Amino acid sequence: MRIALLGAGIIGAVVARDLAIWDTPEAVVVGDVDGDRAALVAKEHGFDHALVDVRDAGSLDAFLTGADVVVNAAQYQINLPVMEGALRAGVHYTDLGGLFYTTRKQLELDGRFREAGLTAVLGIGSCPGIANVHAGDLAARMDTVRSVKIYNGATVDPSDSLKWPYSLWTIFDEITERAMVFRGGEFVDLDPLSEEEMFSFREPIGYAKTHLSLHSEVATIPLSLATKGIEACEFKIAFFGFPEAALRQLQFLASVGLASTTPRRVGPIDGVVPRRLLVDLLEELRPEPPQHAGFKDIATVAEGTRHGVQVRLRLDTTAWPSEKLQVAGGTVVVGSPAAIVARWLGSGKLSEAGVYPPETAITPQPFYEDLATRGVQTSLTEESVLAG
Repeated sequence: MRIALLGAGIIGAVVARDLAIWDTPEAVVVGDVDGDRAALVAKEHGFDHALVDVRDAGSLDAFLTGADVVVNAAQYQINLPVMEGALRAGVHYTDLGGLFYTTRKQLELDGRFREAGLTAVLGIGSCPGIANVHAGDLAARMDTVRSVKIYNGATVDPSDSLKWPYSLWTIFDEITERAMVFRGGEFVDLDPLSEEEMFSFREPIGYAKTHLSLHSEVATIPLSLATKGIEACEFKIAFFGFPEAALRQLQFLASVGLASTTPRRVGPIDGVVPRRLLVDLLEELRPEPPQHAGFKDIATVAEGTRHGVQVRLRLDTTAWPSEKLQVAGGTVVVGSPAAIVARWLGSGKLSEAGVYPPETAITPQPFYEDLATRGVQTSLTEESVLAG
């Protein structure tokens, strides 16, 4: 099995580490537009590396030549061109999500992947990813599903560190773009970071404030569970893994226009992209890694009926920091699922041609078991009406 790993950033490095530790494929090549960064990640494990510019179809095609699977761990904005490259190369595909709108466009490639005999699994990180598998699992345990609500929480750094847990560019998208929810059987857009809600996560997180965010789970779960009668679906997160005070600083910067992606004139200089400058400045600060427990809880709650009785089911997938992967629990549950599914695709364990979200592609129990080998635990809680 030959796996092409595109993206050598925060999460790509963890995917590579997972591939090196558990059931190492015959060959792995790490590609990135930053060739030095790709070389650094690859060298750690003895993998091959390549400089890849997805804007150049020839560069992408050369990278995918001979691969069985491509894991796209780069920015979601390149998901569609990488899928096109996978079709040209005859390679199975998986990624970490498309922030709702890109995911919906990716689903439109289903027919072409079926014709090519290829499989694509969209958004198999933690959220989206594990939460989607939760949703499919919970729906299978119920006769009807009225609602699915996903909550993403983690312990945070008491020093209010600005160290980001995943792509800062994506975080600014989530801060600035309107959140999508599914209510009353319709998709509705709401203000970003709105509808704050206290949610009881597993300890040591406990009660934490959460808010809406634009996310890919809402793009697919209402479609996948339509036959169950789903009426509502939403995703909420606890400040993207930041302490609230730190997130509010980033929110302020966005509010004054520094997260804009529209080029503008600054003095005599044309074409300055405010967000590009802001991200570069923040990266130069190089914040220290957060000093906290690094515990993660992904909780998915479904309400509906079973055998005519109202029932509320909750699945939690939790993770502590991993000594083997050398990262916090929240990073483990983003990187390892993609590595697991890449192996499934490369080995033929996942072989149904087409484009699928995790809730329809992934068999839950074997997936939970593979996560468990990485120290990640999944548990089920049930509440049912006994009378009334």
